[in-house]
Amino acid sequence: MTKARSSRSGSQRTERPNSQSLDGQRTQPAGAVLAVMLLCFAPSSDAGGRARAGGTLEAAAVVKTAHGDPLLADTPLEATISQLTKLPPCRLGDLSRPSPRTVRLVIRASTSATDVAKALQRAKDTPSPYRALLAPMTSVTAVASNVVEFELDGPAPDFEAVLCHPVLAVPPSFFASMSDRLVANADPALPRAWLDGITIRATDARTAERLVAQRKAQLLLGGESGEGALLYATYLVAHPRLGAPFAQALESSVDRPGLTRFFVRPPAKALSTLIPPASETGKKATLADVTWPTPARPAPLATPVELTLVYDAALDEHRAVAERLQVKLGPLGYRLKLEALARRQLRERLATNPDLALVGVLMPPLPLPALSMALSLAKEPARLLELEAMPELARAEAAVERASKPAPNLFPLFVQGLGVTAARDVQHLTRDAYGLPRLDDVFLAVE
Repeated sequence: MTKARSSRSGSQRTERPNSQSLDGQRTQPAGAVLAVMLLCFAPSSDAGGRARAGGTLEAAAVVKTAHGDPLLADTPLEATISQLTKLPPCRLGDLSRPSPRTVRLVIRASTSATDVAKALQRAKDTPSPYRALLAPMTSVTAVASNVVEFELDGPAPDFEAVLCHPVLAVPPSFFASMSDRLVANADPALPRAWLDGITIRATDARTAERLVAQRKAQLLLGGESGEGALLYATYLVAHPRLGAPFAQALESSVDRPGLTRFFVRPPAKALSTLIPPASETGKKATLADVTWPTPARPAPLATPVELTLVYDAALDEHRAVAERLQVKLGPLGYRLKLEALARRQLRERLATNPDLALVGVLMPPLPLPALSMALSLAKEPARLLELEAMPELARAEAAVERASKPAPNLFPLFVQGLGVTAARDVQHLTRDAYGLPRLDDVFLAVE
């Protein structure tokens, strides 16, 4: 079946191949093509039915907040919503390498190179776990109205793939905001979405499930079924002064599988390594079966200490886990005061080394960039230097090996994905390498 789609600008019809949008359509160097395809293409399979151009997709989302800043909209659900109106740099145009340490982006969407350069520089300058993704970038420059060049401090073979991370997204995208819904973008430089629009209703889990059951919504985002890649990792970051005694107390008293099963909304799994197993795709080394030994339970502190644990007020899982940690660590002499913060405030507090912080981050599905983010949270970026000195082919496996060893003040707890449930008429629902649904490729089948 050939799918043809009418352009908003007139009666001319343009082909929209399955799963293909702005990423990787033109000739690029082989290495860059491989990296970009890894992150931006998802396997496609039509579930049957005849494509119907147009229509509005009604979606129910289990979400409390809708951050306009991509650097803050980093949960899988928030990133999915954000990418409806913004695109990562790798999907704005064509990437190439004029030299081993220069990456060039030729933009085909209607955004200026200056805006893209400013957004990337801001992402690197903003105190955030995600600035580690751009650590290899020494400068970003708009060399023409539609051309951005990135200068790197080394080969950085994963850099093109890193430019697919959702937190780096900038406008425009396949949809634009209009009153109470998102409408298909009429930008002639962008492939036209199949849908005319998407309506997203933010609500709680029970209401969202009821809306889908009553056929008042065709898509449930944030449910407990429909697992994609598990890359949203939650860590407990401890102040370095707490040292080995606190690490022993935590590891001896916290059961990660039980914590995840009873206090974290699925889809989720316990995480006992520095990066999620999904970040080591295709490598010989594996994190799937790595578990750290459980130390003996220490005697309670002779003099109890008061510590403040900060966490994200928008995430119910983080509140529940913070309360559980408070219960488990109390008998060992660590009395935790819990403080809920808005995400922006949490990031600012994290930069000042709080006593304890629960931090969630969307990890890239590549070992070295993921480890870079984890070690940045642990305030141990120097440990990457030994990996960067290795031959390119050995780096990924070495990163996986390093991720299997604990960091003294960074404690991985669990990793989550995005549950998605779709009605039968929602067709061609695919996911990218971050486990996020590609709603620009969705069409509604004829009943």
